[in-house]
Amino acid sequence: MTPRSARWYGIGVKTIFAFNGDLESRLALHWLVHERGREVIALSVNLGQGVYLEPLGELALELGASAARVVDRREEFLREFALPVLQANAVYESGCFLGSALGRFLIARELVLVAREEGCRSVAHASATKGNDQVRLEAALAAQDPTLEVLAPVRQWNLRTLDDKLNYARRRGLPVEEPRARPVAVDRNLWGSSIYLDDLRDTWEPPPPDAFTLTKAAEQAPDQPALVTLGFEEGVPRSLDDERLGLLPLVRQLTALGGEHGVGRSDVIEDRLFGHKSREFYEAPAATLLRLAHQDLESLVQTRELLQMKETLSRRYAELVYVGLWFHDLRRALQGFFEPTQRFVTGEVRLKLFKGAAQVVGRRSPHSLYDPATVSRTNQDLFDGQRAQAFTSLWSLPVRLAARRQPADHAGGWALP
Repeated sequence: MTPRSARWYGIGVKTIFAFNGDLESRLALHWLVHERGREVIALSVNLGQGVYLEPLGELALELGASAARVVDRREEFLREFALPVLQANAVYESGCFLGSALGRFLIARELVLVAREEGCRSVAHASATKGNDQVRLEAALAAQDPTLEVLAPVRQWNLRTLDDKLNYARRRGLPVEEPRARPVAVDRNLWGSSIYLDDLRDTWEPPPPDAFTLTKAAEQAPDQPALVTLGFEEGVPRSLDDERLGLLPLVRQLTALGGEHGVGRSDVIEDRLFGHKSREFYEAPAATLLRLAHQDLESLVQTRELLQMKETLSRRYAELVYVGLWFHDLRRALQGFFEPTQRFVTGEVRLKLFKGAAQVVGRRSPHSLYDPATVSRTNQDLFDGQRAQAFTSLWSLPVRLAARRQPADHAGGWALP
């Protein structure tokens, strides 16, 4: 091998690899070491996947990594990524709580940090070529260190199908699990799970019951509702049923409670980053309950104008996160808008969970803008007949002027001449 080809293959070059233990990541790690001669340091990040991750370090070494790190970043994930999204009330389209995207951003940040510690100039991942995650990871990596070389073996090898990948592993004696009869891939963290069903292509066909792992089906949920009280301080969840909790235990308890009552399951048609529509399945019990309570508490303490503006900006914020632009200046600027809006978001919200549904049944706050006296129909002190008539006359003045001077045809549904 010539020196030039050795440089192209990366012989002896140290590379940080995001390793989660699935089939593609196992093959990619082996491929980087044995097909490209890289010295690989495997990095596995605990984001609340619900499985014990320590064995991933041993597996990475078995596959050829020179070193392996398994780090716990659950607290940072909730505080620095999930909480800002919650305070923005951000949900992409109708049901994506952005958990997978947020996980990729934290992983990208860890890859950059480890690369700097180890003096590496390259990082690698095994995200699918037609998925959103490769874009999210690489956009986040580029934003933090544009000089890093990013390797994606799945875009370079010739393993196109599942059979190709399994045959590659079998010929080399690699430790891989045989696929299930019906392939189901789950990407899970503390903010929820995304479920991928490769062979469910008919949008009319219901998902198999065993595809879901965090939530019960509504018909299997308890026959008695559960009442839950969530407490917030300046937009941060602080208590559950009057028990003060940190974010991590609070989210874990809400996931279990919401899942038990079938809350947080969704089956949606979603516009992916690349523009095509896909059918997506999500489970996000904790995120669903927290957003419902947080948004309702905001409606109690914030003005109409602020709520309306926030609703518009929340949609844009969610789009930026979904397409991988967490480190973009616009996302940061929008965060600068949302953060001060949380100043008075303090109080409690009571929720009722029953058979897959959650609804608000009570809310209170020391900063509440709700005044019973102003909405009572028997209170004539503020809204007597004379004042009400004057207000109504002024409010309807532009409409009356338009109707007189710009009469519309009958088909348009405007006022009769």
